[in-house]
Amino acid sequence: MKEDNGNKLSAKSTSSLRKDILPLISGRVAAAVSGALIYGLEPLEEIRLRAGKPLVLQNWSREWFIGSDGLPAAKPAGSFIVTREDIRTTLELMSENSVYAYQDEIKNGFITIRGGHRVGIAGRAVLDGGSVRNIKDISGLNIRISNQIFGCSSKVLRYLIKNETDIYNTLIISPPQCGKTTILRDIARNISNGVPEMGFRGIKVAIVDERSEIAASLRGVPQNDVGLRTDVLDGCPKSIGMKMMIRSMSPKAIITDEIGNDGDREAVHSVLNAGVRIITTAHGYNISELKSRREVLKLMEDKVFDRYIVLDDSEGPGTLAEVVDGKTMKVIGGAGHRVV
Repeated sequence: MKEDNGNKLSAKSTSSLRKDILPLISGRVAAAVSGALIYGLEPLEEIRLRAGKPLVLQNWSREWFIGSDGLPAAKPAGSFIVTREDIRTTLELMSENSVYAYQDEIKNGFITIRGGHRVGIAGRAVLDGGSVRNIKDISGLNIRISNQIFGCSSKVLRYLIKNETDIYNTLIISPPQCGKTTILRDIARNISNGVPEMGFRGIKVAIVDERSEIAASLRGVPQNDVGLRTDVLDGCPKSIGMKMMIRSMSPKAIITDEIGNDGDREAVHSVLNAGVRIITTAHGYNISELKSRREVLKLMEDKVFDRYIVLDDSEGPGTLAEVVDGKTMKVIGGAGHRVV
C-alpha cells in the first residue's frame, strides 16, 4: 500500500526487505531481487517463488518478472526461473536449518520470520484423519512483506472512540486485499497507546492472533508495534483465545481478525458479558453479504456491534465506503474516504 493521507510506513519497511528477508532467500534469487530493487519497485508486498516458474515480485501497482538482463519486466518470457533447490535452500534458511522446529506452523500453511514477515507454503499435504499433519515436497513460497502503516486508522478512530476511556464494539467489513488487517493493527496500537488529540486514554488491549497476521509474533514476541498496553495470544483459535485472555489478562478491549467460524458467536458473547469491548473483522463486500454467514448473521441479529465499518478499493485499497450505526443501521459516515 502506498503512503497516503498522512499515513507513514513504519521505519522498518524501508530496510527490512534487505535486512530481514534477502539474507534468508537462496543466494541467486536474493541477488536477482536485490538487482531489480534499484528500479523503484519498493515497497514490495510479495515475493513469490514457484519451482520451475518465473520469480514474481508484487508491489502496490502490479506484478513484475525479472528479465534475463536483470531488469523488471511486465511479461514472463525469458525471465528468471526459480528452481526447487532455491526453494529448499530458502526454507532451510528461514527455519534456521531446523525445519522440524517449525512443523506446527508449516502444517498450517505458513511460517513467520524475523520482522513479522509471513511466508505462505504450497506443496503436498500429509493428512492425519481429517487434519493436515505436515506439508511435504514444498514447491512454492509466498513471502508477504510486512509494511506496517502508522496512522492508517486515523479516519476511523472517531467512529470507534466513545469517550476518554471507552470504545464502541466494532466490526470491520472488507473484501480481501482492502486493508482491514492493516487498519486493525493500527487501531490496536492507537487505543493501547492512547489518542491525546481525541482525549482518549490508552486502555489494556488483548489481541487473539490466530493466524499471526496482526502482531506477527516470532517466538511469542510481536514483530509489529501493536501498542504498549497490548498483550498477544498467538496461534490460538479465536473461540478459545478470547475466553483465555478475559480470564488471564483483564483487558478492556479484545481485538481479533476474521470471525465467522463455529464457536465465535459464543466467544464474542463471553467477551461482552465480561464487560470487555471487541473490535474484529469479517470478509465481505457489504453488510448484506454478511447475512449469508450463519455465525456473523446471528451476531448481527443479537445487535452485538455498535459500529460497522465497510472498506472497499473504489479509491484504492482501504477506501472507507461507509460507517453504519449498529443499533439504528443508519449510515453515519464514509463516502469514499481513503484511510490506508
